[in-house]
Amino acid sequence: MNEKGLFKIGEISKLFQIGVDSIRYYEKVGLLHPVRNDENNYRLYTLDDIRTMNTIRELLDIGFSTDEILDFEKDRNLSHVTSMLKKESDVIDEKIRHLMDIKANINSRLRSINESLHMDTSGKIKLLDLAARDCLMITDESMPDNEINYRLAEFTSSSDQKVTTIGACDCYILDTTVDCYDDYPTKAVFFYSNYLKYKSNFTLPEGLYLSLTYRGEFKQTKKYYPQLLEYCDKNGLKPSGDLMEFCHIDRYETSELSEYLTEMQLPVKKCGG
Repeated sequence: MNEKGLFKIGEISKLFQIGVDSIRYYEKVGLLHPVRNDENNYRLYTLDDIRTMNTIRELLDIGFSTDEILDFEKDRNLSHVTSMLKKESDVIDEKIRHLMDIKANINSRLRSINESLHMDTSGKIKLLDLAARDCLMITDESMPDNEINYRLAEFTSSSDQKVTTIGACDCYILDTTVDCYDDYPTKAVFFYSNYLKYKSNFTLPEGLYLSLTYRGEFKQTKKYYPQLLEYCDKNGLKPSGDLMEFCHIDRYETSELSEYLTEMQLPVKKCGG
């Protein structure tokens, strides 16, 4: 600073720890108003420019844009400053609500994954009496497995909702009448979650379901399905719908096949019922 209270651009840059290009930008948009040195025509910044730089730094730190700061500088009064601070406070409240929604979504995914890790994978068959479950049907057309991700992308691009895959069950209705080498072909794909919110377009009916959960590759479904049918025979039950795979943990959460966790569910009813 010289004896007239004027500053060179390098001094401003050092004082505020910003680049000279930023200072020149603030001058270009009309926030700073340096004077010219009569001897060499160099820019010299005034004490009022220092005040403006303090305001710029302060308002940028709490979320205001350069345009908003310029608008304030052109009409700097108490009514304006209280109005702009209130407006920014409202914007922050909305951001907080949005972040809380994201956090709740993440925690729901974690809760689902953690619950899956505690499921019984001993191969024991369980008879469950389940309430109706709201689901999101992606496609009810038969398809090879390698088309499923394409159908998911296709559905998402034409839908008004985002399909959560990580931490949710991607579920497959299987055609057990077709004898493939490793597994059964897919008749339909839907998503289900106890915790994540979908706009349901499909409901699994309440009733009895046989359940068996295993780890590893999907081809085990074909191995375990006859055991479900045998359980029916021994316990006076009969299938009342298609076999389904609930993939609690699969390719969306991991690339390790040993970490896959699949629950087979078969809707059943009592014989004579």
